[in-house]
Amino acid sequence: MTRGSWSLALRTIRRAKLRSSLMGLGIALGVLAIVLTVATGEGARRAVQRSFKAMVGSLDVLFVQPGGRAQRGMATMESAVATLVPEDAEALRAIPNVADVGMQQSAQNTPIEAGGKSGTTFLFGTSPNWRAIRGDSVAAGRYFGADDDQALARVIVVGADVARDFFGGSAAVGQTMRVNGVEFEVIGVLAANGAGPGGASMDNLAYIPIGTSSRRLFNRNYLSLMSVKLRDAAQSATTQQAVERVLRERHSIAATALPDFRVSSPGAMIARVANVDTTLRKALLWVGVLALVIGGAMIANLMFAATSSRRREIAIRRAVGATRADILRQIWFEAVLVALVAAIVGEVIGLAAIALGARMMGFSLAPSWPVAGAAIAASVAIGMVAGFLPARRAAALHPSVALRES
Repeated sequence: MTRGSWSLALRTIRRAKLRSSLMGLGIALGVLAIVLTVATGEGARRAVQRSFKAMVGSLDVLFVQPGGRAQRGMATMESAVATLVPEDAEALRAIPNVADVGMQQSAQNTPIEAGGKSGTTFLFGTSPNWRAIRGDSVAAGRYFGADDDQALARVIVVGADVARDFFGGSAAVGQTMRVNGVEFEVIGVLAANGAGPGGASMDNLAYIPIGTSSRRLFNRNYLSLMSVKLRDAAQSATTQQAVERVLRERHSIAATALPDFRVSSPGAMIARVANVDTTLRKALLWVGVLALVIGGAMIANLMFAATSSRRREIAIRRAVGATRADILRQIWFEAVLVALVAAIVGEVIGLAAIALGARMMGFSLAPSWPVAGAAIAASVAIGMVAGFLPARRAAALHPSVALRES
């Protein structure tokens, strides 16, 4: 009998398309709003994560910079104070959750010349383990090793933009480049990383061994950045406290005094940026939930009105043997079917809008299938609640009363 009730409910919905469409309108709009809001938020989070990953590489690290809280932005050899030294990096390697520590010196707008062209780049002098810590890939040639660093070799690895602009791509390997007036051999080209936060290119850069940078270019031993690779990213907060404690001890800084360094986490930076529009997304999400509730109210009201106009139909069904339970199931199933179909329609429109936005408008949208499933389940539940009272009222009609009033 349940199968027959579903068939009758489906037939009734097909006969009353306008009424069914009006009943499901709120549900469809609610599901659409929820799907788009969640997709926009997840897309924004992934876009921020991609841009930060292009800038910082691996996310399971801690960054240690000189200068304390008063300094803002990235420290370079021009702006950094002489507080971090290679011995600090060696001391941090002894912390249990630290897998490795990379060292870096950096300089903005470093003049470079090659192939009759000139320009500037962001130059990094790094320890040989820097590429592995960042997780960068080498598109051509190789990255420098410990032997190059110890020999103060004049070798350089360039980013994809530098290789393209000066050498036409992978042909850069084996070529000569002058950096700040010093001649270097190009031994490698990094794979493209894309744009970082703000749209800035992360490929207009070059790497040289830190021994070479400190002795041949900068003539300074101190560091502008240390990258602390973690064994377990879940223990980032505890490890950060340990890093701060070790550096305070090495720099003879009291626990109550301001430090001469900064320790930051890419994960925390991403969370702050990605949550800027959290309030707006929550507001839109509540709009979707409210639309679902309003949709449930519309279903209930229109089902009550439909029950009054369908007294004769109900009476005839009762007269030919249908029980109250049969009538209740039929009317109730109508409400559930309307809610289910409306939720699916809202879902399909939402997914189509996501695909259109991602392809034609350049929006970064990422649908969440668990949320989509939950929205459909919630819609069905709202349909069950909204349709129960009208169904019970219809089932309570006596055949003789219904025929007399019709």
